[in-house]
Amino acid sequence: MTAERSFHRLSERCFTELGRGSGGVSSVAELRSGQRSRTMLLLRALVGIAADHPALPGPLPDAREPWRLLIRAERAAPAAVERVLLHPQAGTWLNRCLRGLRGREPVKTPLWTETGYLYAMAASAALLAGIDFRTTVAVREGGVILPALGFACLPDRTAETAEVVRTPEGKATLTAGPHTVPLPFDLTRNAPGWYGLRRLRGEHQGHICEPFLDDVDPYRDFLRTTPPERLTDDEWKHWQGCFDTAWRLVAEQSQVDPRGIAACLGSLVPVPYTAPPDLFSASSPEARGCVLLGRPDDPLALAASLVHEAQHIKLSALMDLVPLIEGGLEEVHYAPWRLDPRPLRGLLHGVYAFLGVTGFWRDRWQLAEAGPARDTAAFEFALRRAQTARGLRTLLAHARLTPLGERFLQLVAERLAAWSAEPVPSLPRRWAADVLIDAELVYRLRHLRPDPAQTTRWARAWRAGNAPPRDLPATAVRPAPTGIPVRPALVRHRLMDPVAFARLDADRDATLPDGTTPAGADLDWAADRTEAALHGYRARLATAPDDLSAWAGLALSMPDGTARQALLSRPELVLAVHRALYGAGPERTPGPGPGPDPIALARWIGTHGR
Repeated sequence: MTAERSFHRLSERCFTELGRGSGGVSSVAELRSGQRSRTMLLLRALVGIAADHPALPGPLPDAREPWRLLIRAERAAPAAVERVLLHPQAGTWLNRCLRGLRGREPVKTPLWTETGYLYAMAASAALLAGIDFRTTVAVREGGVILPALGFACLPDRTAETAEVVRTPEGKATLTAGPHTVPLPFDLTRNAPGWYGLRRLRGEHQGHICEPFLDDVDPYRDFLRTTPPERLTDDEWKHWQGCFDTAWRLVAEQSQVDPRGIAACLGSLVPVPYTAPPDLFSASSPEARGCVLLGRPDDPLALAASLVHEAQHIKLSALMDLVPLIEGGLEEVHYAPWRLDPRPLRGLLHGVYAFLGVTGFWRDRWQLAEAGPARDTAAFEFALRRAQTARGLRTLLAHARLTPLGERFLQLVAERLAAWSAEPVPSLPRRWAADVLIDAELVYRLRHLRPDPAQTTRWARAWRAGNAPPRDLPATAVRPAPTGIPVRPALVRHRLMDPVAFARLDADRDATLPDGTTPAGADLDWAADRTEAALHGYRARLATAPDDLSAWAGLALSMPDGTARQALLSRPELVLAVHRALYGAGPERTPGPGPGPDPIALARWIGTHGR
């Protein structure tokens, strides 16, 4: 294929656009050019390894044959080949197959079946280029995937290979043994034995977005290989309807260029995963342009997810071209939008993704009419800008940034500073601050562990009636299982639908839309009955002293003072000493009874250093 004779150079305009959290079509085109070259290099390396591998080619021809077909197709129609090379699922396969060939990842299917995707890519490129050809491809999952085009179903599941032919007259067929599937002239359409790869379509204010809705490619889910699972017509219509409304919301905002977002989104993949209370979405640097999505029911949540994942896609492509950070792979840092510890590289991705989400919610707040929708958008804007700022501070304090990384984060900081200066109504702003505090409290209670021996000294000092020891215990990150937070969902429910929240508050056995039944203390807190909430959290801790959500709720509900400040600044120490005193957890020391009153203990710890 065409050799790349020069290095890619990222323009100053592109770098600046991206650093400010946006990036239009031309910037995304610069990123895609780099991705194309990288894909070609990896693909050429794969062909070389496969050609000499002792377990290959199996029943397929030599790996150099599909490579030669790709060269022919590129000479006829370079854009057609680029469409296949940059198809998101091709990226997933390419990286996974290379690891398999090098013995760095186990391969569950015969190795020739994995390399068979190369042959299918060549067939797709040749079909799109409109050239006549004949080539052999692998059969898997009951048929043949033609990347970026669709899936041919074969009744004979014993066949290992099939032949794809396109005649000079333009007739294309796929044959396995006695079975032949005529390929339609318009490969996006369904036909007997053929599932065309369908596109969603959104159009608003001149902005068009047409990603594939991929339900057939075995590599569509970059977390695992999956057989084709064709959506029913009703499900297809549901996705199209939700996407159309979501795209209108994306196109209406101006903080992240909608054209750039559209250029990033190559395929959406329905998956069964959930992430209560949020819509599940995920992207991967290897599957450039692919977004895994749980079934969307709320177009607003889908719109925010599209912006979020487009940001990830842009940053991954940028980091393929320019280094921004060195190292940063150890999962020890707090990310305000996550329940688990994250590496600094993940934090960088989160900061950039939520910079875009912050801009999205800013415009929703500005555009919405007065009422619950506007209050909700103001809350999300205030929360996301605070989360992003918190993550940015961690990066600036701990990450080993390259000079370009420092410049990039300076651009991010400038954009965020402008938004942080904008006044937000008091109620949404207060709820955003409380949700941010709540998340960090639960994170620290769950994942931070003070040194057991030093904690024991503190427990003994309490028992003896002494002042706290002079030295604070050293603290380490010990990742633990996470739970599903309920208080943020209650806040959103109250803001978005005050009437429904009032019903929920009155009927203590009712459930939130996600099926969660909130506890009484959480409802009291969300309804601003702080005294009742404080009483409820104390009662919960009396019977379940390891209830981490109750510990965080206690801190949120307490009046300002020494005890509250101790819980806010050192919640993990209060919890560890409490565990030691009541005889539970890794810090336990011998002692009778259920342990001290949490507020009294927090007040005592708060006197440290005074």
